[in-house]
Amino acid sequence: MLEIINIVLEINNIVMRAKYFAMTKFFVAAIILGLMGFWIFKTTKPFNGFAYVIIGAMLLVVGFIIYSGIKALKDSKSGLNPIDELSKKISEKAAAASFRISIFMWLAGMFLMDIVPVDSVNKAKLVIAIGMVGMTLIFLFIRLYFSRVGIDDNKD
Repeated sequence: MLEIINIVLEINNIVMRAKYFAMTKFFVAAIILGLMGFWIFKTTKPFNGFAYVIIGAMLLVVGFIIYSGIKALKDSKSGLNPIDELSKKISEKAAAASFRISIFMWLAGMFLMDIVPVDSVNKAKLVIAIGMVGMTLIFLFIRLYFSRVGIDDNKD
């Protein structure tokens, strides 16, 4: 009888952890949207093309977060653990691949900043903004690719 109660409690913990995980993702998406709304509300100058690109990229990131939150919520309803071994392995592999690609992205970005004339005050902000959004998008696309295609355990 005690073993059955432990199994039921373990299943309940998995479901509660999955719901907490999904709610955390929705909370992060709401914070990002709130900060973007505050930034748009406080801006006094009209947006240029770069601002629209940043807004589009951030909306893409929020879309990925909401998508993964909905997926985690569906997994919790079906009783699946949202953080299983395969998901951890996919995330690790995606992080390693995105790190390698991001190094080249940073190098290309710094090289392009020397070519493109930008005033020196906004140059640092521009490089950091492009780099952070680029790294996030690279990780999300590689994570999505590995989750769709799968990973080969024999390759490393």
